[in-house]
Amino acid sequence: MKLHGILIGLMMAPLALAQPLRVAILWHQHQPPYENPVTGQYEEPWVRAHGVNDYPWMAEVLKEFPEIKVTFDYTSTLLKQIGDYLSGKAKDAYWRVSEKPLSALSQEERAFIVARFFDLNPRFVEKSPRYRELQAKKARGEAFSDADLQDLRVLWNLYWINIDYIERDPGLRALYRKDRGFTQEDVNYVLKKHLELMATILPLHRELWRKGQIDLITTPYYHPILPILLDKEAIRESNPALSLPKEPIAWPEDAAWQVRAGREYFKALFGQEPKGMWPPEGAVSQKAAELYAQEGIGFLVTDEAILGKSGFPVNPATLTRIYHVEKDGKRVRLFFRHRDLSDRIGFSYSGMPAERAVEDFIGTLLEIRRQVIGQNPNAVLTIALDGENAWENYPNNGNEFRRLLYRRLAEEERKGTLKTVLFSELLSEPSLPIARLGTGGWAGDFAMWAGEPEENEAWDRLARARQAVLDFQAQGGDPKAVEKALGLIYQAQASDWFWWYGQDTGFPNNPPFDEAFRAILQAVYGTIGQKPPEALFIAVRPPVQPQGTPGRVKPTLDGQAGPEEWRGAAYLPDLEGTTMQTQDDLIRGVYLGFDEQHVYLRVDLKEGVRAKDLLGQGYRLHLYATTPKEEGGAAFPEGAEVSLGFPLQQRVTLDLDGVREGQATLVRFAYREGAWVLASSPADLAGRRAWVDQVVEMRIPYTTLRAEAGDTLRLALVLEKGGRVLDTAPNGSPLALSLPQRLAGKEVLRLRDPEGDEHGPGTYTYPKEGAFAPYKGLFDLLEMRVLDSGATWTLVFTFGEMTNPWGAPAGFSHQLLNVYLDFKEGGRTDTFAKGAKVAFDPAHPWDLFLKAAGWPQYGQRVGFPDGTDTADGVVVGSNPADKQVILQLDKKYFNPTPGQRVCLYVLVGSQDGYGPDHFRPVGKEAGPWNLGGAQNEDAPLVVDYLWPEKGIQEAMLSPYGGGKLAVLKPYCLNWPAP
Repeated sequence: MKLHGILIGLMMAPLALAQPLRVAILWHQHQPPYENPVTGQYEEPWVRAHGVNDYPWMAEVLKEFPEIKVTFDYTSTLLKQIGDYLSGKAKDAYWRVSEKPLSALSQEERAFIVARFFDLNPRFVEKSPRYRELQAKKARGEAFSDADLQDLRVLWNLYWINIDYIERDPGLRALYRKDRGFTQEDVNYVLKKHLELMATILPLHRELWRKGQIDLITTPYYHPILPILLDKEAIRESNPALSLPKEPIAWPEDAAWQVRAGREYFKALFGQEPKGMWPPEGAVSQKAAELYAQEGIGFLVTDEAILGKSGFPVNPATLTRIYHVEKDGKRVRLFFRHRDLSDRIGFSYSGMPAERAVEDFIGTLLEIRRQVIGQNPNAVLTIALDGENAWENYPNNGNEFRRLLYRRLAEEERKGTLKTVLFSELLSEPSLPIARLGTGGWAGDFAMWAGEPEENEAWDRLARARQAVLDFQAQGGDPKAVEKALGLIYQAQASDWFWWYGQDTGFPNNPPFDEAFRAILQAVYGTIGQKPPEALFIAVRPPVQPQGTPGRVKPTLDGQAGPEEWRGAAYLPDLEGTTMQTQDDLIRGVYLGFDEQHVYLRVDLKEGVRAKDLLGQGYRLHLYATTPKEEGGAAFPEGAEVSLGFPLQQRVTLDLDGVREGQATLVRFAYREGAWVLASSPADLAGRRAWVDQVVEMRIPYTTLRAEAGDTLRLALVLEKGGRVLDTAPNGSPLALSLPQRLAGKEVLRLRDPEGDEHGPGTYTYPKEGAFAPYKGLFDLLEMRVLDSGATWTLVFTFGEMTNPWGAPAGFSHQLLNVYLDFKEGGRTDTFAKGAKVAFDPAHPWDLFLKAAGWPQYGQRVGFPDGTDTADGVVVGSNPADKQVILQLDKKYFNPTPGQRVCLYVLVGSQDGYGPDHFRPVGKEAGPWNLGGAQNEDAPLVVDYLWPEKGIQEAMLSPYGGGKLAVLKPYCLNWPAP
């Protein structure tokens, strides 16, 4: 029998090796609801923008390749809005100002066009000489004529249309060639074509589905993160470093409603139920999977990281199998996407020629087939990603890439090596059970949607609104009002609102999304006849970026504007005051700095106005601020319903009528129970002073602001007269002030690095986006110090520059530090995760990995050679004024004896939340968001490397290419005695 089995195996082996690797592709198409629940008007245009570019084209191109099968996920919120456009119900703000005659546009609408009609990828702007001309005009701050506005309206609406459709339509093609001098009839023609294209979306998909070439699936209705709705503990399960919202969240009935409503809406539209679902954001947990199973959902697609969290190794063999979770005899199958290949399409291939990108993709698939097909003839590899947003980053909108990708897949299918399949075709095949499904999503954890203060506050606001509805219902409230209010609650559960909150997105607290989310919750209270809480009127805005970082100053306080005494301070020009030039716009700019005990501000007034000219006229200057560790706050400053972008918890007031001999005492107020109350303490009376002459200079003790070293405050200045706000600085967003930590401990080590070598192998250049100004110093590591702080080591990394344009909670946005330590036998010579694209000296494998970035979820980790990591025992912070990143490490991980040999690899990268292991990509040419100077795709993502001697870094990072990575040598030393 044993011999017979061997013979059977030998006979079957060639058959197995002859099988193709099956490839299941999922394109996820989604947009959040853009209808304002208060006004009923649609605001953002992205359903329409993608509806004339991606949605119809993605289906239509498949007709050219009938062998290719793919799965499309369409969310209910997207499908509904497509229908609303076609019925005439939906007209977004961009549409409304486009169709309106120029003569009927208000000043606000004209300003909206100038501000927002450059909202498309720079690739498109570059194609049009007129578009480039208009963009340059905007950059110079010049006024737009009627002809400029008309051209801009046509170009924005035209360039969102897929280039294939433009070339196919004689009218669109003529406008594309014309490039300028457009008329209102031209605008109307383009808008008419938008509706014609959008009308083809569903018929195209229905036709392909009926033929069996595609499958259509959907998501829970409003695209919520189901694991969090089921239990907020899922946030911490996804990443123990994340903090939780304060309010209770455990809403299984809401989660079930979302699944059922999504399935039922889909069935009503297409006539049959979807066989599977894309869990929103790929988010799953054991509880969520069980709910999907109980609701009869056949399959889910999620990320490979969840397979690893479920106790399986992540490799080609495991990723090409089918799994299931079972509950009470009901199963839901799970497919885990190959993240790297999916992300190559989403983020990397746009920077490569289409031929090379497609061959890289096909070659990787064939290599995976070689590895797995012998052991698993039924192997299926999952590719899943956003089907909308990647293409605008590709040359020619990615049309050539997609066509070539499908052509090559079809060629390989004819060879018998690869075969595209639908997930729904595989549900009867054997699957492996998962005892406990890990918690997380396509990004690994839920950090993009929870954990930061703004995100958690959004969850808490939602929870409080939901509880208000339930209380209203329990008290016998109108059932119709309850039903309508709960519908708004479900809408507010969409993942999109939370994505835009916090500082871990490229556009933190995006105003339209913040306003829409708060409008939904305000409408909840209005529906049940209650006044919305004041907190729902507080706009959440990231801090503005002044010129420079607030630093240490020693000004001579006399109300004079000395040229040097404010050196080291940050300067914020009040741009509104310089452009509008109204009588009330008096503030020209603000300086902000500090010393070890005081915060200093200097306020300059517009040209020709001295501060002392305002004395005796009823003016008051207020500094509004947050109070560290305090909650709540006023929505608006006294005298105006204009949010300053943060909760106003305290106010320090200078009464310009109370100035005597150039000096005045500042008075503090605190916001308590809806009112401002006097809260000044006599203890720091002498320290609270203002000097008024040519300018206003203010000195405010830390104690007045209730702040300590290491605290971060949000600040804004308001000029008020007679109870009416005249001017604010900044306008709608706060200033941020991070008071430096006091570093404790004895210095045991100091290593210096050459200045000006933040160029990797010597060729790298900065990204071009304005967030990377001043385009030098941000990645230039100057020195590393190690302090013995008792139970911890304090590692201090000093950089040439430090800014925080995205408001990272640790006080720095750009720097990404990877530190590898070799201090014992064994270890690894590859990086902890695929990111830096370097290898390490085989003679010095690493034993401990430290990661530091401005966001806890990106870089507050300790890693080990076995692949595990933890946030326990490591704290990441900064001293922005001193341009320092600070990492505190518990000595339980690393505590060498004096004289012990220790080797260090200290890598500096550019932090990118979407990059591999959060490293920013490097291309051949620098783009808005990528570094430049790479020779090929093997280029290291290391911008600076710690080595005291000049030239060594460049020599180590230069040898790469042909599949080989640069190999780093460590800096070794004998550990100093304390």
